[in-house]
Amino acid sequence: MRTEEVDDASSTAAFGLAGGCAAVVVAALAAAAFMPPGHLGARMLVMAVTVGILAAVLTDWRACAGVAVVAALIFVGFLAHRDGVLTGDTRAWPYTIIIGVAAVLGRGRRWMRHAALREADSIPDFYREDVAPHS
Repeated sequence: MRTEEVDDASSTAAFGLAGGCAAVVVAALAAAAFMPPGHLGARMLVMAVTVGILAAVLTDWRACAGVAVVAALIFVGFLAHRDGVLTGDTRAWPYTIIIGVAAVLGRGRRWMRHAALREADSIPDFYREDVAPHS
């Protein structure tokens, strides 16, 4: 028997994954349109920045992981190799590590921001500097 909380978390992850994948496709189209085919580093940088931003914004880690995998596959299949071919030339696969690192850094930034907010919420009012003392 599933609870309503689980359904909400699953639907949030699904919408995060769908929106993140759409953003990755738009970033890939922009990279393909504005950068020559031989510049794998520049194309990878576009995908890594996109994944890093999405990792910091998405609420569910599963959606973040899915978006990072889709970004790596789109990079290898369409930006490095053409026509969606994932096999053959292996020189594009090492670039995908940077996409994964960007996802981890984005999630780390999100974790640190939420930890700081939780810590700020747990400080009593009389210890806060921004709250005027009661008189």
